Amino acid sequence: MADNKILSNIKEKPYFVKGNFVLYNNDCLKVLEQIPENSVDMIFADPPYFLSSGSFTCHNGKMVSVKKADWDLSNGTRKNFEFHLEWTKACRRVLKPGGTIWISGTYHSIYQCGFALEINGFHILNDIAWFKPNASPNLSCRFFTASHETLIWARKEKKAKHKFNYDLMKNGNWPDDFIKKPNLQMRSVWAISPPKNGEKKFGKHPTQKPIDLL
Repeated sequence: MADNKILSNIKEKPYFVKGNFVLYNNDCLKVLEQIPENSVDMIFADPPYFLSSGSFTCHNGKMVSVKKADWDLSNGTRKNFEFHLEWTKACRRVLKPGGTIWISGTYHSIYQCGFALEINGFHILNDIAWFKPNASPNLSCRFFTASHETLIWARKEKKAKHKFNYDLMKNGNWPDDFIKKPNLQMRSVWAISPPKNGEKKFGKHPTQKPIDLL
């Protein structure tokens, strides 16, 4: 949700605007440095997984390259980690003391992100397993089929209070999540399918997340 006081500090022209939703297509570090300190309630980050190594995967029954784009190419373990340190530090600066950050990733990146959060002083609240019921098969038949991603939920300050919609999480209606039981506390494993066809009407994005997850 856009805040006019925050947006007034950003020099770049928005890529897309609809109501109070404003989208910028730019280097996140360049945009974050223009946002005032302690002004943001929540961040959802989907950083590069650094998976584009020239290997292949299965998509809709076909073998396809896993290369997403040049931004997903690995620069080596050390430089990848330095990148995660830099952007999580930039996020911490703009978050309010009780503000939180969500980070999605696979085992290729999520552990580095978690370590970067701890180094930068965040307090980790939960890790969520996003289970994908219809995940693509493993073509090599030498490993377990990757059927989940991990999300880390962390708060800026350990002693601050964050917002958690407990009643909604417990009593909300989640018809597509067969793991969630009605009127019981939401657990840390969520069954959510990849984006539906209707969510792709604006074009194809290589790492699009489903609306149900967001």
